[in-house]
Amino acid sequence: MLTRQEYIQLKAYARQHGAVMGLLWIASFACFIGSISEPYMSLLFNFTIVLIPFLASFFVKYYRERVAGGILSFWRAYCYSLLIFFYATLLLAIAQWAYFEFLDHGRMLGSMVTTVNAPEFAPVLEAYKISREEMLEQLDILSETRPIDFVFTFMWMNIIIGLILSWFIALFTKRATLRNNNRQL
Repeated sequence: MLTRQEYIQLKAYARQHGAVMGLLWIASFACFIGSISEPYMSLLFNFTIVLIPFLASFFVKYYRERVAGGILSFWRAYCYSLLIFFYATLLLAIAQWAYFEFLDHGRMLGSMVTTVNAPEFAPVLEAYKISREEMLEQLDILSETRPIDFVFTFMWMNIIIGLILSWFIALFTKRATLRNNNRQL
């Protein structure tokens, strides 16, 4: 059971690590947006996506070693990891809302329409058994979506991913007993 002071400390560290994670997610989102016009940016986007669980694990291990005294239960590790994802999601949601509300002006959807209309995209449509007209109709419906609706969709998706990843991160970062280190001070 956490004391009040330990809970305050857990939330404070989670906010700090969540802010760093949120900045990484914002950079990742910027790479995704950049990949619309510069294909090499998709490589950076994919790299940052793969980096996320490893960075979260590093943050939980840091908290375990530096703050929790080397011992961290599964539930405390889960809570800490989940809070990191929650705070990162809040930052990303604010950045995504600002982008879709003030900067995008239909650019992303326009690039999707361009992609669907490209002759190279025909095999993809055939593979999924969707006609070009159906796809364009769906994109037209999507164009009527408000920016805040996009943000809420992405936010809930990130929270659910955080719920799932936090289980695995907590499994790998929990420690019930102190390790015996023979370091000289």
